[in-house]
Amino acid sequence: MKRFAILAALCLLALPAVALAGDMNLSVSPPEITIDATYDGAILHVAGEVPEGSQIVARFSGTPEKVAVKEKGKALGLLWMNMNTLHFSGVPSVFLVESSAPLEGLGGAGCDLGLTGLMRAVTVEPSTADAVAMRSELLKLKRKDKLYREHVGGVTLEPAQNGVRKFSAAIAVPSRLSAGTYTVDVFAVKDGVVAAQASRSLQAKMVGIPALMADLAFNSAVWYGVLASLIAIVAGLAIGLVFQGKGAH
Repeated sequence: MKRFAILAALCLLALPAVALAGDMNLSVSPPEITIDATYDGAILHVAGEVPEGSQIVARFSGTPEKVAVKEKGKALGLLWMNMNTLHFSGVPSVFLVESSAPLEGLGGAGCDLGLTGLMRAVTVEPSTADAVAMRSELLKLKRKDKLYREHVGGVTLEPAQNGVRKFSAAIAVPSRLSAGTYTVDVFAVKDGVVAAQASRSLQAKMVGIPALMADLAFNSAVWYGVLASLIAIVAGLAIGLVFQGKGAH
């Protein structure tokens, strides 16, 4: 029995630092994101407690998926056009990071938890493609669309009491968000490793007109086309009236 206890202790010591991380108290509000006709982004409020001396990394991310894009190149060295199709695997639709300190100052864990670690895990096919360059281009595209972001300063840490610190974070979710399941992850980083972590799932769902349009698009293409045409006509008439009114003055 004694031998077994010693062996178990040695096995625990051999595990990586992240595996030894404990759980933390975590709350996320609102509990879900509703995408209606006036949706223009949302603010997620995250709060909890972490071990004293820790820094916070909070993330909002979508489920990793496969993405196919066309690689542009010069045909015969003259004309720019679409060339090969590149397939990226392990790409979340959204990846937003808020931290209480710069990630590069948090040791190995800091880099792993941010965009650097995410891009390192993304695979690119075909194998003949320049994976490093293609990942860089993908990251530029996602940043331009405001779907990928790293930001320092969105996390507030209170003074430590009884060995723990309360924290709060605000994560700005972009307006360009699809309905689906997302994850809020919070990591307490101490001495270069993850000391505690917690995750919460969060649903983003369409309501009102966006939900109606999505339902028609998938289940009734004819009515979707009719409704889309009517909306375009009404919008065109409204714009015409506005400019006509301005011209009258």
